[in-house]
Amino acid sequence: MSESLEEIALEEADFLTHITKPYRNYHLIQDDESLKEVCELLKTHELPIAIDAERASGFKYSQRAYLLQICSATSDIYLIDPITIQNLQPLKDLLDNSFWILHAATQDLPCLYELDVKPSEIFDTELAARLLSLPHVGLGGLLEDELHLTLDKEHSAADWSKRPLPNDWLIYAALDVEFMHQLRNILITKLKESNKLDLATQEFKALCNWQPAGPRKDPWRRTSGMHEVRGGVEAAIVRQLWLKRDDIASVRDIAPGRVLNDAAIVAIAAKKPKSENELKNLAEIKYRPAKNDSAIWFEQLNIALALSPDLWPVREKLTDVIPAPKAWLEKNPEAYKRLAFVKKELHQLSEKMNIPVEHLCAPDSIKRWCWDKPTNTQTDTNNWLLEKSARLWQAEVCAPILMAALDNPEVDEFPEMG
Repeated sequence: MSESLEEIALEEADFLTHITKPYRNYHLIQDDESLKEVCELLKTHELPIAIDAERASGFKYSQRAYLLQICSATSDIYLIDPITIQNLQPLKDLLDNSFWILHAATQDLPCLYELDVKPSEIFDTELAARLLSLPHVGLGGLLEDELHLTLDKEHSAADWSKRPLPNDWLIYAALDVEFMHQLRNILITKLKESNKLDLATQEFKALCNWQPAGPRKDPWRRTSGMHEVRGGVEAAIVRQLWLKRDDIASVRDIAPGRVLNDAAIVAIAAKKPKSENELKNLAEIKYRPAKNDSAIWFEQLNIALALSPDLWPVREKLTDVIPAPKAWLEKNPEAYKRLAFVKKELHQLSEKMNIPVEHLCAPDSIKRWCWDKPTNTQTDTNNWLLEKSARLWQAEVCAPILMAALDNPEVDEFPEMG
């Protein structure tokens, strides 16, 4: 008789240890003198330093760090409150140009950059897991698979700007860095065994120079539900409301969606309420603060309605954007054949190297090369990929495939392009 799902879950749980608090001591650091002492102490410990940051995404406009968790392999865990500390210079002196362990580095690097610190070396446990094609790459999944530990994750979406921070939140935060050094050691062993340590090192080095994307042009165009907006005056209304909302959110340091949610912006543009009361009672307006600001939204609606058509937004003219691959067969058949061939070869290489295909090369670079065919020799192709921020190992494995697409662009059948 087969086991029930409950029985299987209980058996699996027997192999896992549920951790409810750190093994090490943890300390909340909230004043300048304590921070100075901690940073001096950590300078005597061996690198790297494990770092995590807690933000208030979804609650605040800024993406600043509201708590930093740091520790060495042998130190206590220190939970640093950058809100209450006046002088963060000791922390900057400790972290700047140092060796960090992060999980999903690109999530935390922006708020660390705000503190004016930059690493000299990074080990990203999530990226290492991706390069190894491990079944789970989240921190919780990795700790279960590699260390047979489970942690509570119920505070991951908490409002970390809240003060004072509850003790169970501090425990959760400390556990995020408790096992990072052990996990790194295991992943290094796996990278060595799979002959991937060199390419992982190249990826980590590139992370040290990573920068978040700059501001988008016309970010209001990415309002959720924008596909329902017909353009013309409705697009003008969305733009007017979005820009006003962003100003208010920035001043109040509140997440824009909590000032006025996207669905409400689109509804106001579509329904064009005739009075403030009618606008205030729209079902799409979710939060009370947005209703309290109904006079502001009604004023912005009327400003947009009063615009002459020549001031309405016009459809974006994308000069350097290639079409979606599904249109290539008609627009550029040779490029279609090249992309079909390259995708097939990259998937085979992905299976051979046991690396996810998206990590072999940036998909946008592959599509751009297939569309433009900017090079004709392997050396030029290698250099072109490097100019597009490919790592050396990526260029070395992908350039021959791109060259082969020129020598043999035909495929037996055209697979569905995505």
